[in-house]
Formats: sequence, structure tokens, C-alpha cells
Amino acid sequence: MMRIIRMTTLAMASGCMLLAIAAQAGDAGAGKAKSESCAQCHGDNGKDDPAIAGMAETDFTKALKAFQSGERKNKKMAKAATGLSDADIADLAAYYASLK
Repeated sequence: MMRIIRMTTLAMASGCMLLAIAAQAGDAGAGKAKSESCAQCHGDNGKDDPAIAGMAETDFTKALKAFQSGERKNKKMAKAATGLSDADIADLAAYYASLK
């Protein structure tokens, strides 16, 4: 009986984790459409210094949220990150991660 409870609990937890990951997955096409202001500094392909093309989605998201909160300091990036929703950040992260 305990084994069934553990297996059920594990299956439910796994399902919840997959839903959370899917809910935060960005749309690279939407990210490209939102990348115009990013391109001013990072270039159309995200490879201008500082390069963000190919950056892991989790790292990109963490960095933008740190600029939003003030944890990371950079006036241009703080201004650029202000007003971005979680969906915007996820979309931009997916787009820049897709660039090689």
C-alpha cells in the first residue's frame, strides 16, 4: 500500500514539474518580434558585445530578472528590462537561445 502511495505521489509531482516547465517555455518567434530594442546594443543576431546569442534560456531569464530587481547593476539593462513580463522574458530567452 505504501509503495502505491509513493508511486502515485511521485507521478503527480513529476506531472506538476512538467506542467511548470511547459508553462514557462518561451516562443522563439514571439521573442524575435520583441527583440527590436535588444538589437540596438546586442545586434540583429545577438552577437554584438556583449553577445547574448546562444545563451541558455535559464541564464538569460535569471540575468534579466536580476536587472529588473536591481540585483545586477547596469543602467541600460535595467531600463531595457523594466516593463518586461515573465512571458516576454521567456520569449526573448527562447529566441536568443535558438541563435548560434
